[in-house]
Amino acid sequence: MHSSKRLLAVTGTIVALMALAPVASAGSHQGFHLDKNCAEDLSEPLGYICTVQHSDFKWIPAGTDIRYLSQNPAGDVVQATITIKNGSTDGVCVWSSLVDAICTFSAGTGRLTQFNLEVVVTANADQSVWYWDGTYWFGH
Repeated sequence: MHSSKRLLAVTGTIVALMALAPVASAGSHQGFHLDKNCAEDLSEPLGYICTVQHSDFKWIPAGTDIRYLSQNPAGDVVQATITIKNGSTDGVCVWSSLVDAICTFSAGTGRLTQFNLEVVVTANADQSVWYWDGTYWFGH
């Protein structure tokens, strides 16, 4: 009888852990990298648009546009948005120099629901390629 209770207890524990496993893995941080080019576009609120050239994250593929919608008067805090086929996410980039920033995105829609992204932004010497390196995760 004790072995039956023990088996039920072990089975119950395994089932409970399996149910929690997706939640735990959903919150784990994963590496993130993309390269983008930016070009003048006077139809955009800040006069330019950036396009992803390469991304390690499958839901933000090459060809995805990153739009910059507004900035504070000093120009060091910029609102940004990423729109993909089945979702979007909004974020803010805080610039410490002309080529260095930290961008944070969260609480997207569609495929990017509960998407969180924190990246360091840098550029190559002539600022023709911009790099985003950091981490992403899904969850609160």
